[in-house]
Amino acid sequence: MSSIAHALSDIVSSFLELIGSIVETIFNIFRGAIDVVVQFVTGLVSMVLELFKGALHTAGGVGQFLASNIVVLLVMGAAVFGFLQYQRSQGRTVQVGDKKLN
Repeated sequence: MSSIAHALSDIVSSFLELIGSIVETIFNIFRGAIDVVVQFVTGLVSMVLELFKGALHTAGGVGQFLASNIVVLLVMGAAVFGFLQYQRSQGRTVQVGDKKLN
């Protein structure tokens, strides 16, 4: 009789372990699905932030390039203007081709 009770006890404990294992598996599936959704959303947000960061960095680079070109053109214009003023102050006529500018 003891072996029958022990066998029934083993069946019941095995059945309870099976149910526990099924519940744990279902919990792990839901947790994994939630993890995938959370990682997807955080990855999407991270991607959008990196996109804007890169766009701002690029726009800053283009703005810096344009500003430096403007500065170079202004310096060149000031040098030409200064040279022309110097030529005029020395009494020399400024000529462009066949035309006199004085």
